[in-house]
Amino acid sequence: MARRQLITLSLYGVLALAALPLALSWVPPNRWYGFRFPGAWLSPDAWYRINALGARMFILGLAVCAVANAVALWLTPQRYRPLLPWLSAALIFINLWLVTAEVVSQLPK
Repeated sequence: MARRQLITLSLYGVLALAALPLALSWVPPNRWYGFRFPGAWLSPDAWYRINALGARMFILGLAVCAVANAVALWLTPQRYRPLLPWLSAALIFINLWLVTAEVVSQLPK
């Protein structure tokens, strides 16, 4: 496996590690780190619930993306492998979009 593909796949691990403190509710309400939606600021309970849900979904989505990327890496002919980082970027953005849609639907009204 080429070094570039290993770096691309390791990105999923780094993003999952960044989301882990949110999933474990270790991050108090703040302006810099977490899913910061208007409804999340209503109470600390809402903040922790929304961020834990978003982080768990994001980590699960990253695992699915990593498997999809590994399968693509395994099945893709050599000449198309330079395009795999674009696949990774697309999968990460789709994952963020799905997580955001679900978290927004869970916001208190």
